[in-house]
Amino acid sequence: MHLAHLGRMYEEGYADISGPFGDDGDIRGITIYNTPTLKIADSLANMDPMVKAGWLQVEIHP
Repeated sequence: MHLAHLGRMYEEGYADISGPFGDDGDIRGITIYNTPTLKIADSLANMDPMVKAGWLQVEIHP
């Protein structure tokens, strides 16, 4: 479900790069969204099933 969501973001042109970090830290990975506003990026990131289930949290940076 998570990977399908990310794949759809690529297909629709919203994500430029995404992947996990190699360490065991609190931040699990990164997705760079290609959107005109942070609000849109936040909305797309929060559509991820892993975020909805509470397994991942979104942190937005410009």
